[in-house]
Amino acid sequence: MCRLLHLLSLSGLFFFTSFSVQAEELSTPEFRIPLECEVPSECVVQNYMDVRPGPGVRDFNCGTLSYERHKGTDFRVLDYASYERGVPVLAAADGTVLRLRDGEVEGDYLRQGKEAVKAIEGGNGVVVQHKGGWQTLYAHLKRGSIKVSVGDKVKAGDSLGVVGLSGKTEFTHLHFQVIHNNKIYDPYIGTIAAGCQNRLKKSFWNDSDLKKLKYIGTGLVEANFSSEIPVYKQLPFSDERKRISLRKDAEVLIYWMEAWGVKTADRLTMTYTDPSGKVSTDQKILKKNQASYFKYLGKRKGITGWMKGKYKGQVILERIIEGRWEVVFSKNSEITMH
Repeated sequence: MCRLLHLLSLSGLFFFTSFSVQAEELSTPEFRIPLECEVPSECVVQNYMDVRPGPGVRDFNCGTLSYERHKGTDFRVLDYASYERGVPVLAAADGTVLRLRDGEVEGDYLRQGKEAVKAIEGGNGVVVQHKGGWQTLYAHLKRGSIKVSVGDKVKAGDSLGVVGLSGKTEFTHLHFQVIHNNKIYDPYIGTIAAGCQNRLKKSFWNDSDLKKLKYIGTGLVEANFSSEIPVYKQLPFSDERKRISLRKDAEVLIYWMEAWGVKTADRLTMTYTDPSGKVSTDQKILKKNQASYFKYLGKRKGITGWMKGKYKGQVILERIIEGRWEVVFSKNSEITMH
């Protein structure tokens, strides 16, 4: 994802410490959601900061929606069409642009691997200095989208750039990070990495935005039909979307889904119904926690071609909560073949 070992040429700046500093002693600013996107319908937090000192992973809610030593908050753009149009990245508070980097290519990590983003894992990004010595970092911005220059004064909500895929990232998101005196703070708990139970009563988010940032541990990214099996890590790219787009002459018709935050023992059911009413079902119990999960069902074209009418797909994810199965998410999709 975005392990930012070297970000904006600030090598060695970011590290964890067990020394617990209370943010309320430092007169922190209030932050707003740092992108112009409806949360949680269009954008969600897919990864939180890993607040567990030492080995293992815990997010601020004592869940596992993070990965080891992750130092920020990842706001994922769920709608790929919105990503293509451009989702603005916004200053979380008033401040001054301290550093920036632009010019890194979109999607190099997905297309070429980790060597392509060595030492530039944060990709294109901006660092803003705020009052009281606080800084915020905005990483993985789209190449050429940065609208500010070093030294510019910005107000909360001013556009800094656009969400992208630069640097070491596997999905369309903004990595947001809060720094004070070379230490990384979790905006949800108001402290550095000292465990999910060690939190202040007030987070760094303003009250209005905090209501939108309700913890969601699992969700659906997308469920859709296609004429080819998607390479799901390539789905952000327009050439992959074109390759899998629906065609009447396609040999297969695929129903696929992508989710985030699935858990061990979740029950996933996918159903595929053709125009005659014939139903194909695939159900499985998931064997491990996964930050990203992809699955598909498919049908081959018959000898006489595709049956005319509606093809329907359904995906349901269930979890045992208090001793019984509860639906975490569900989605119905359909297309018509003429």
